[in-house]
Amino acid sequence: MPIIKVWCLPANQTEEDLRKLHIHIVAGIVATPELGLQNEKAVTCLFPPDLMQYGLGTEIIVEVTGLFEKPERTPEVRSRLAKNIGARVEALYPDATVEVFIYPFNPEINGFWKSK
Repeated sequence: MPIIKVWCLPANQTEEDLRKLHIHIVAGIVATPELGLQNEKAVTCLFPPDLMQYGLGTEIIVEVTGLFEKPERTPEVRSRLAKNIGARVEALYPDATVEVFIYPFNPEINGFWKSK
């Protein structure tokens, strides 16, 4: 399951703002069919609070981790995923610079465990 962390959002985001952003991010993931992810149940979005308030909303960083490596998840697919997510975040925050980082995950190399 991909885990998406979004940093540096403008201050004072409401629950409604975050839900809307979550929906847009999920749409970007679902728009990348090679991932095989169909809906928000296959994605975890986290919005950690930033400790420094200065500059919030001017540069938004999106990190995608936990995306298991598979043959169909090529560098081109990961680049398209980054663009699909980034364009949707940018649509909500047009005055911000948006950067999306995709970190593929290999459980054999990195280690992984999941409860039932």
